[in-house]
Amino acid sequence: MNFVNLEEFKKTEAYQDFIQENPSTGKLKVEVFTAYKAIPISDTRILVTKNINGQTVLFFTGVTDSSGMISNIELPAPEENTNFKPGDTAQYTIYDVTAIHEGFERIKKYDIAIFGNTGVIQYIKMIPEINMEGTDQNGS
Repeated sequence: MNFVNLEEFKKTEAYQDFIQENPSTGKLKVEVFTAYKAIPISDTRILVTKNINGQTVLFFTGVTDSSGMISNIELPAPEENTNFKPGDTAQYTIYDVTAIHEGFERIKKYDIAIFGNTGVIQYIKMIPEINMEGTDQNGS
């Protein structure tokens, strides 16, 4: 997959349009685990991207820590509506979060909504791959 680096994207007119629509920031925390949150998965590669004008812009890349987490990923988002009333639709920006880890499901991808001045937590459940090599039909 071809990504456009955020620094390169910032030099374009499309970035100026995007940041005008998303002048605030929201924060993302990613938690990667297996066994119903009992076992954190460290060293999972996390990518945060967004398709803008036909380009996949890479806003963040990193790996989870020993607790299976990455915190404080800041992403552009619309301004928070301080006059929000029941029935109003909150403004947000959608990003793609992808988790990659060898020995687990190859790729997990989620669409997440980021709101201005708000934190979001994305839980990612990884399932270990089962290696069937070297076993007979009885499983031994």
